Amino acid sequence: MPIDLAHILQRITDQFNSESRFYWPFVIGVFVAMVANTVWYYWRTGTRPSPAETSVRPWAYWVNIIVLIWVLVLAVAKVPFYWYIVSFVIDVAILVYVYVFYLPPRDAAWGRELRRLKYIPKAERRKRRR
Repeated sequence: MPIDLAHILQRITDQFNSESRFYWPFVIGVFVAMVANTVWYYWRTGTRPSPAETSVRPWAYWVNIIVLIWVLVLAVAKVPFYWYIVSFVIDVAILVYVYVFYLPPRDAAWGRELRRLKYIPKAERRKRRR
């Protein structure tokens, strides 16, 4: 079956309404994404994350949650499907910026600080005079 570009473009610009067979799986998927995002946010690993990761994680979490709530609002408003695509592209762009450009320099600085602290002698405990 050949790919009909006009049909795809027409489907993308149509309203995404509750009569569509993809509406409820989409809504359920958004709620599953919210739960998965919350589990990721509260998940504790065996190692302690760097302060940079600790400061970035809430931003990533709330950006995702706000975009998912926005997508549910768009679903209720029955807007064309391309608005969903635009919303998810903005979400992914923010997350890529945070984890590719913002976090690595701060994480590297934290690693340098840890290596620097290894060479600084620790203060000895003073014995108390009686």
